[in-house]
Amino acid sequence: MVGAVSSPSAAALLPLVVEAGEIARAHFRNVVAERKADRTLVTAADRAVETFLVERLAALLPGVRILGEEFGAVGAATAPRTVTIDPIDGTAAFVAGLPTWCVTIGWLRNGVPEGGITHLPITGETYVAAGGRASWNGRAIPKGARAVAEGDRFVVTYSGYRRGEAAAFPGKVRALGSTAYHMALVARGAAFGALLGRPHVWDVTAGAALLAAVGGTLCYGSGEAVDLAALLGGERSAEQMVAASPGALDDLLAMAGGTR
Repeated sequence: MVGAVSSPSAAALLPLVVEAGEIARAHFRNVVAERKADRTLVTAADRAVETFLVERLAALLPGVRILGEEFGAVGAATAPRTVTIDPIDGTAAFVAGLPTWCVTIGWLRNGVPEGGITHLPITGETYVAAGGRASWNGRAIPKGARAVAEGDRFVVTYSGYRRGEAAAFPGKVRALGSTAYHMALVARGAAFGALLGRPHVWDVTAGAALLAAVGGTLCYGSGEAVDLAALLGGERSAEQMVAASPGALDDLLAMAGGTR
């Protein structure tokens, strides 16, 4: 086992996330879904992955608060650092047998994202943000605006988004089922931007670190900056969030109905 460290390290945490992904993969396409009180789906795989990660993270990072989607918080609310866990982001895709779900963890200091890992076991994609840098499968993601690739430009969005609001967008609108993956695609430059609905902090911490590392933006649909410290109690965001690739924010805010 990796030795104890005083603060989160992507090198130390990545093997745990990959191992957690294999736990989820063992359940994939062989699950029974349940409905939680908020009507979202949960499976035995969600619980198994979070249990594994909480136990390993608590041993690896003594004194760090851990906040997971399924079982809540472990550790003191006053701890300066919090590690967030979404054991399976995209549970509906997981239940449907689609490959666009991921295991994602992120870490914050005093509510400010420092890093995160988003791992898709089925597609073999891993996104890491740490030390102000971002990578995709070990390759650095450059900072700043990138030329639009050949083909149709697209945005990704949550399933409840009304297609009519995006009618003016000169490209495709896609919903792949995972907020964390949507944000990773924006940071990578594959997606122009993402409309995220009203996520929880565990959905967006890793993505926020990725976006910061490449010069992208996470904000509310009104254009106001997102304060993740306000969501560390585990509540859902009160407003829709937008993830914009460098240079794309104004167009995304127009789609979200906001102004800047």
